[in-house]
Amino acid sequence: MAGDRLTGIGRSALAIALAVVIVVAALIGYRRYTQDYTVATDDNGLAVARVVAGRLYGSSDLRVSRLSGTVQATAASSRWWGWLKASRVVKAPYEVDYFVDLRPLDPGDFRYDAKGRTLLVEVPDVVVGRPNVDEAHVTVDQTSGLFVGRDAMAQMQKRVSETATQVVAAKAREPQNIARARENGRAALERLFAGTLSAAGLPVTVRVRFAGEPRRGDDTQWDLTRSLQEVLGTDAMGNAR
Repeated sequence: MAGDRLTGIGRSALAIALAVVIVVAALIGYRRYTQDYTVATDDNGLAVARVVAGRLYGSSDLRVSRLSGTVQATAASSRWWGWLKASRVVKAPYEVDYFVDLRPLDPGDFRYDAKGRTLLVEVPDVVVGRPNVDEAHVTVDQTSGLFVGRDAMAQMQKRVSETATQVVAAKAREPQNIARARENGRAALERLFAGTLSAAGLPVTVRVRFAGEPRRGDDTQWDLTRSLQEVLGTDAMGNAR
């Protein structure tokens, strides 16, 4: 009898747990549906502009460069077996940021050359951010076609946005732009690390190298056996503190 009672309690607990899981999943699904698909309205039933949801994230990414300019994007639509054609051309300003993620850095990425009083820092490579096409400030917006229906217009708008984003992303990843972003990042990080070390009484030269970059010829002449802990344990002249 006691075993049957315990079995019954276990089944009840399992049923309650399952019910809780179902309720939680339903609430999450409902919240997601409301956030993404339900149109917010005022007391009169009119759609209103408002922030539906927002989340603030912490970040240790350092923005080291920005590419900006104007992008031209096109889209076409064909209906009624090709008899009803339309096209659209849009020009809009854009921006793309380049970041360096400093989270993976650890003391092993800092090596000190005592002879040249130079600190070599190896950092993660530059990452291209998400293109931002400012469609609120377009300079050209031309649509042509005998008759452009609502569906065709919406379809072309989506294609124009996608094409603009793709073109800008490809531009941002061109080797010359990546190289410039690296140089900007190198200069910014060298100033950052050098300023920090100078404030700590270690006025040394700082050189930054991105992960994956080939070493320059003079790098092989360095004595890179000293870690950051050893550097911070000596003064600017190499004497123990």
